Amino acid sequence: MVGTVLSCGVANAAPLDPYEDEGPYSTTRELGLSCTVFRPSNLTGDHPIVVWGNGTGTTPTAYRRGLEHWASWGFVVAAANTSNAGTGQDMLDCIGHLQSRGYASQLDFSAIGASGHSQGGGGTIMAGRDSRITATAPVQPYILGLGHDTTSQYQQTAPMLLLSGSFDVLAGPLLNQRPVYQRVDVPVFWAERTAATHFEPVGDFGDFKGITTAWWLYQLSGDSSAADLFTGPCTACNLFGWDIERKNF
Repeated sequence: MVGTVLSCGVANAAPLDPYEDEGPYSTTRELGLSCTVFRPSNLTGDHPIVVWGNGTGTTPTAYRRGLEHWASWGFVVAAANTSNAGTGQDMLDCIGHLQSRGYASQLDFSAIGASGHSQGGGGTIMAGRDSRITATAPVQPYILGLGHDTTSQYQQTAPMLLLSGSFDVLAGPLLNQRPVYQRVDVPVFWAERTAATHFEPVGDFGDFKGITTAWWLYQLSGDSSAADLFTGPCTACNLFGWDIERKNF
């Protein structure tokens, strides 16, 4: 990272530890034509939603353990069944998919997050123009094409957790995340993981698992302890092995 950095690996990662653990819900996967849903097996009402976009050439299966992890914390995750999520439209279409499900009354459509990796990260920013989106978490977004329109970065409607890897050579931070951080005018928390490659989130989200889970609990569930990671005490501002920048908080 370049610019004003709030921390450069001077504390420890303990604040994220609780969010690395599995949540209290057992989970179920539903295979659909347009979307794959990962959700708590027993829905208890008012579950927040996250729509997901895959990286180029991948499917939800590539991120299955991470998506199940979010579901274990009570989120209903709808992953677009596409390898080309860069426009964000397939991700937004998953909202309609959930509205058609028999358990739609158990979901909170006023609390919808959008997230995705690489091309899907660029799609997340595209989806972030939609007023239905409550918060975003683009993971190593690729913004140099593949359906991404850079004007979307000026049209965000929701707070953003922007994630990078310092060893990422496919969607490097300087060309792909720094411009996003500079252009968006919503609250943005930019966290770059030291030595993470472009493939860090494949599987169980790797070192991005805890911080994204905490972000959703803060933004979609109003969890005050999770909020303290990003605002107020900002305990995530001094995480060991991370460089943090934030604005508009």
